[in-house]
Amino acid sequence: MKFKAKIYIEYDDVLSMCHNLEHDTSKMKPDLFVGITRGGLLPAVHLSHALSIPMIPLHWTTRDNPHKEINNDILKAIKDKKTVVFVDDINDTGKTFSEISEKYGGGLYVSLVEKCTSKFNSDATSLRFDDDRWIVFPWEKD
Repeated sequence: MKFKAKIYIEYDDVLSMCHNLEHDTSKMKPDLFVGITRGGLLPAVHLSHALSIPMIPLHWTTRDNPHKEINNDILKAIKDKKTVVFVDDINDTGKTFSEISEKYGGGLYVSLVEKCTSKFNSDATSLRFDDDRWIVFPWEKD
């Protein structure tokens, strides 16, 4: 038996995962979705359209070309007790969500995929993986 070194997720899988998250995120009563660049943009836009909730992007990368943005609209929404939902494609180690939570001091966290070994638990995820292999989303170059 031969296993691939990576797990490849197709666009149909992503769409199914987005649909799965609609129910959980609607119960959160969000006021704002924040799509974390780059992988979180597609699911955040999907949820925004599905639930008719505004969405804004947040440039926050910890791996490739690290960049961390402070967005005053997000800070204001959290300060005003709005329900802000941060969305990413994967919660792998938990580093991105942990850093954002620390910097912004609030919010809820949603991911399409979450590794069981992550040090940060998402408030909702569509798929939990207990597998060390690299996950490749359809928008990523392999």
